[in-house]
Amino acid sequence: MKISLDLLPQNKKDEIRRSKFFRELLRTEILFFFPILILIVILINVLYLLKIQQNGSIADYEFQQNQSQYQELDKYDKNFKAINEATGFLIKIQNGHLQWSTVLNHLSQVIPSGIVINNFSNKNYDIYLTGQAKTRDKLLEFKGNLEKDACFGKINVPLSDLVVKENVDFQMDFNVSQDCLRNK
Repeated sequence: MKISLDLLPQNKKDEIRRSKFFRELLRTEILFFFPILILIVILINVLYLLKIQQNGSIADYEFQQNQSQYQELDKYDKNFKAINEATGFLIKIQNGHLQWSTVLNHLSQVIPSGIVINNFSNKNYDIYLTGQAKTRDKLLEFKGNLEKDACFGKINVPLSDLVVKENVDFQMDFNVSQDCLRNK
């Protein structure tokens, strides 16, 4: 048998009981709040991860938008390059092209009335004409007009064409300056 002696005063007993009760309450609350604390930490981590993922998806979206804009700009750039190449090629062709219309305009201005051109041919920068003049003076006037014009040079009229005084059938050859044939 066991005998218990209670030598403690009542207030000490109350204090011990309160202390025990307090420790028990504290232990219960810690056990209750510990899972809540872990849940809060997990929620904060999930929130942080969601923000990172959202920022990443926003960055991906912006990157895709920029990529599509860069692709569109690249498409326009390629189109401009192709157009520039084509126009450059056309300009090269145009610069190398001889403008016979300019020469024909000059020729029409120097032909006096009474001269009829029957045949016009060229080889490089040389022009060959055959025609008929009403008089020898008209033919000489035509030759003089050609000599005065800066576009024409080395005018050659055979002397046999100058023998006849009226209804002169003539042949003539001369050079055209390269400046008159180039595109201006």
